[in-house]
Amino acid sequence: MLKKTLLIGSLLLPTLAFAKYEPWNFTLLEGSLIKGNALPNGFGDSEKDFVFEIQGTTRYKLLDLYWFVDRSNIFKNSDLSDKNGIDDNYTYAEFTPRLSIDGLTGYDLSVGPINEWFIAYQFDYDNVRGFEWGKNKGIEKHYIGLGNYITIPQLKYLKFDYFKTNLYARYVDRNYGRNENKWDGYLFNIAYGGTFHKFENGMKLGFSGWLDYDFGAKTNSTNDTHDSLQWQNQVRFFINDNFSVSYTYQINNHFSQVDQFTSNKNNQSFGIHYAIMF
Repeated sequence: MLKKTLLIGSLLLPTLAFAKYEPWNFTLLEGSLIKGNALPNGFGDSEKDFVFEIQGTTRYKLLDLYWFVDRSNIFKNSDLSDKNGIDDNYTYAEFTPRLSIDGLTGYDLSVGPINEWFIAYQFDYDNVRGFEWGKNKGIEKHYIGLGNYITIPQLKYLKFDYFKTNLYARYVDRNYGRNENKWDGYLFNIAYGGTFHKFENGMKLGFSGWLDYDFGAKTNSTNDTHDSLQWQNQVRFFINDNFSVSYTYQINNHFSQVDQFTSNKNNQSFGIHYAIMF
């Protein structure tokens, strides 16, 4: 049903009047090499890991799209505990298209600081497959809800280039055997980015971040939790329009909605990035 709905939406796009959304037409593609603590999963200590990430952002008329693919453990350290000795290379991806409700209806639905509304969708995926301990491994989750863009007034020392929120209901296809093939909980998401300072030589000091708060999930064991919080903030130094370096710190509480081992351990990382805008 989800695939059919998205297909119908894509077929309707060429026939719509896009009004003020016509100028928003760009695609940003970025590749990153990141070194830091492997993300926790509640099963043991996390070690240092190298992650190669590709991500993209597109705004084309009504379509507002963000996606990324992370390839962990690229130097094949089989001792990394978050792989549990099973996957030498672990791939995790998210695909998050949004369709403008303002554009679909032809009305300006802005209210106060909210300047645009969206039908929002997110798909989470990893490459783990098969069975272990009688449980179906891997992640495939669908999220459907409402999103928006919010205008944040410029402050003295920083300027927000974007600030968006999404509120989703979650449907779980695969989740390592937990509450699969059913609706299970909700996700509130915030994503933002902007600039601290622009230098006269063209360099720039910027920031970005996101917050994911899962809540309302069902629990199956004493270690399961109803909620989970991840909050990541990044400071980035742009040497030019293409090349940048970053420091990232992520706060974790009940990571993966469990309360054991590393699920409450924060992590940090350093990255180098190369981006191209089309």
